[in-house]
Amino acid sequence: MISVLIVERDPSVARLYSEELAEAGFSVRVRPGLDAAVADLRRRPAQVLVTDEPSMGGEVGCWLPAARRVHSGPVVVLGLDQRRRPPEGDDLCSLPKSSDLAPLIATLRKKALVMLWSSAATPAC
Repeated sequence: MISVLIVERDPSVARLYSEELAEAGFSVRVRPGLDAAVADLRRRPAQVLVTDEPSMGGEVGCWLPAARRVHSGPVVVLGLDQRRRPPEGDDLCSLPKSSDLAPLIATLRKKALVMLWSSAATPAC
């Protein structure tokens, strides 16, 4: 089961994401902001971090370095304006923020498959 840490300051949105992602088969934790997320990630790593800029307290370039110090996995940023989207790579992507979580669930499943194949390709002793 893929563990997802959602950083969302709005409790009703956080509840929606948590319920929908859990129903889709993900292990979900929710934190209200950057400080709580960093503290949580220090105690218990998550495989994927899902957030938006307001919940993290500012633009991606401001909070991503702090998040990267404790989380090396994929980061999904929701609701970024097209002009401010960071360069996307294997570990950073952006999606629209919506009550329709189908695109987020599909993205998380794709990332889960990539992680599964990556770990399967790593030799074990």
